[in-house]
Amino acid sequence: MTDHPGPPPPACACLPAWPAMATVIEGTAHPVVVLAPAHTPASALYLARCAGCGAADTGPWKRLNTSSRAA
Repeated sequence: MTDHPGPPPPACACLPAWPAMATVIEGTAHPVVVLAPAHTPASALYLARCAGCGAADTGPWKRLNTSSRAA
């Protein structure tokens, strides 16, 4: 019996590619960036997806800080 790799993940169909990334955690969408050097606890559990076409990115990501609180 041989192990066959699964199909490659779908590529982003947007122009330009990967215009924005997001993940959904407990029903809430969170914008993310894929600049994390290693998986975070959340990126190990949830996929980041292109906000335009929905293509999945299996690499590490981190949530964008969208807080607008003033110091």
